[in-house]
Amino acid sequence: MRDFRAKAGTDKAESSGDIMRAKDQLGHRTVVMTENYIRKRIGKKVTPTK
Repeated sequence: MRDFRAKAGTDKAESSGDIMRAKDQLGHRTVVMTENYIRKRIGKKVTPTK
């Protein structure tokens, strides 16, 4: 279950551009805890070829 929470938090932070929204969604009291959940994705987003 933790992996889904981390993905949801990461997606929220990336889509909104604001870690505070991810913090609220995950129900954390501190940004530090949210930073532990948010994954640091490397690379650029691409679209499928088909």
